[in-house]
Amino acid sequence: MAKADSVVAETRAKEQEEETSSKKVRPPIHVPLALALVGGVTLLILIAVGSVLIITLAGASENTFSLIGRQATTSLDLLESRINSQLEPIEIVGDDLAVQFADGRLNLDDRRERAFDTFRGVFASLPQVTAVLFIPVEGEALRTTITEGIVIEVPPNPRVLQRQRTALENAHQQPGPEWSAPFWIQNINRAVVTQLVPVRRGEDFFGLIAVTVSLDNIVQFLADLERLEKLSSFILYDRDFVLGHPLLLETDFNPGTDFADNPLPTVDDVPDPAFRLLNGAGDRADQLLQNAPTVTDARVDDDFIIITRDVNNFGPIPWTVGLKFRTDDVSGEVDRLRSIAIAGLIVLIIAVIVGFLFARLLNQKIGQLATAAETMSGLDMAKVPPVPDSFLSELSNAANAFNTMIGALRWFETYVPKSLVLRLMQQPDEASRSVERELTILFTDISGFSTLAEDLTAEQTASLLNAHFELLSNCVEAEGGTVDKFIGDSLMAFWGAPEEVEDHAARALRAGAAIQEAIVSDNFKRVAADKQPVSVRVGIHTGKAIIGNIGSKSRINYTVVGDTVNVASRLEQLSKDFEIRDQCVVLVSKESCDSGKDALGEDSGITFSEIGDHNVRGRSKPVTVFRVYAAEK
Repeated sequence: MAKADSVVAETRAKEQEEETSSKKVRPPIHVPLALALVGGVTLLILIAVGSVLIITLAGASENTFSLIGRQATTSLDLLESRINSQLEPIEIVGDDLAVQFADGRLNLDDRRERAFDTFRGVFASLPQVTAVLFIPVEGEALRTTITEGIVIEVPPNPRVLQRQRTALENAHQQPGPEWSAPFWIQNINRAVVTQLVPVRRGEDFFGLIAVTVSLDNIVQFLADLERLEKLSSFILYDRDFVLGHPLLLETDFNPGTDFADNPLPTVDDVPDPAFRLLNGAGDRADQLLQNAPTVTDARVDDDFIIITRDVNNFGPIPWTVGLKFRTDDVSGEVDRLRSIAIAGLIVLIIAVIVGFLFARLLNQKIGQLATAAETMSGLDMAKVPPVPDSFLSELSNAANAFNTMIGALRWFETYVPKSLVLRLMQQPDEASRSVERELTILFTDISGFSTLAEDLTAEQTASLLNAHFELLSNCVEAEGGTVDKFIGDSLMAFWGAPEEVEDHAARALRAGAAIQEAIVSDNFKRVAADKQPVSVRVGIHTGKAIIGNIGSKSRINYTVVGDTVNVASRLEQLSKDFEIRDQCVVLVSKESCDSGKDALGEDSGITFSEIGDHNVRGRSKPVTVFRVYAAEK
């Protein structure tokens, strides 16, 4: 059972691994600096300056209706707020009176005087109130009104009693407070509206509170708006009757004897020429309505614009608040805004051009730094251009720091194998751990160097070694090898790390043959220059070795250690036992020969000569050694 579970777990793990590897990693999106910087700065300026300009242009870029729509919304809000301020306190007072009559604090039996005083307080606190009534289901009603500042009780008459009975019947059916339909009061020449509040004790209907309000203050407010703010406004009921208009202060309206037949002046009774738009004249201002969502209707002709909004807070039939404008006045405002818009557009264009030029200059400075940094990624410090100074302090500091860093890295690359660093950059995992791997190691040494250098100055000796190691290093690196270190007049190199290559032995053999050819050619030049020839010994061995970071915290090397390194060094030393006719002896182990010979190919021209088994220090068994000969040229 456990074995089966193990197999299932392994299968799932493989499926998950395959699924993960099959998912393609989306490469990151890279945007050119020029596009990001120039485009970004230009875009920011467009947003910053353009947003201010757009706000200014909003009215001018559209037509007359868009501008007036935003103005009308604010004005209608103000007008609606004024109506609410006049009528909402009445709703509060009506509810409070109903509660007092319901719980018995007020009644008309033994507390009629107290009720009268309470009604008097209502008149004192709310000047817009013209009448307060309590109509009980049984008994005489209390009817109060105010005349020349004095609160009086109104005696009953048949017409009033009939209205009371009708009001009681309607109130008995209504669930809560309601506003009555407005009607005209002839003696004050104003429209009034009544708040009707049923009074109940538990489930029993007990009576009715009626608070009548004059719209005189609202009409005066409309007149003040027109006089002080040059804003013409009006209030309609059921869209056909006029509740409020500045002209009502000047109009003598007589509705007749029966207010129910003609309770309010109609739009035809008020001499306002703009009211013809309310009867369907002119055109519907659709664009204005799109820019003023709280507006119910808007109409326009050559002379006027009328904008209206329905208000449903005061009864089942909506009130309509409205504004009117002269078309010429609005057009003049739009022309002024268009002039501002043109000036703002010119400023925007200038700002964008200046921003573009500045961003382009900044891009050039940053681009020079980016180009130098990109060149540095190849680790060829000689090709990295210096970054010029900048008038911007941050860029100047960055340029100075970068140039100082390049100067330091030019010294640094002298002491670190550049090819090794490049390969480690391509395989970062190889640099972070040490592993055992099959490698091929090469050692070289100058034979008789002490004798060769005894007559040379220090400068001449260093020059000789530098030229010699340059010659050898070129041969090693041409075959993809890594020069590990220079030890006196010796060189150590290896193949097979950090990247794994199958033909590492063949590469090392070709490098050994190339060193042989290079030494012979160089000696020919040295003899021609009356200098002593240089004799070189080379040892090559293939085997397991440890490759990785070896050293201390203060200094560490990516290097090779192990028996394979020792054998390669011993083979190089073994060359001392052979006569050097060609100025360079290359000895390789059987392991290197077997591993690399087939990969060389028949056209390489490299030949091998077995010279037998030899004991080397550190090995209990002898090593079979071959001598390598470069192709004859």
